[in-house]
Amino acid sequence: MSHSISGQTDRVDRIAYTMREAAASLGICERSVWAAIQDGRLKASRLGRSVRIRADELDRFLRDSES
Repeated sequence: MSHSISGQTDRVDRIAYTMREAAASLGICERSVWAAIQDGRLKASRLGRSVRIRADELDRFLRDSES
């Protein structure tokens, strides 16, 4: 997301993603993201009925998957 203040653009970094966004970012299907959450390989938080995955957790999951 970008905000324009006096002609300047500030980038706001995302700290959490939906399951759909996480799946797209990792290049896998949502079912695979859900399976990784269920078996403890990927940590997620619930906000009401929504599931969010922190960006740093996605990075960690990707690093661990490469080894």
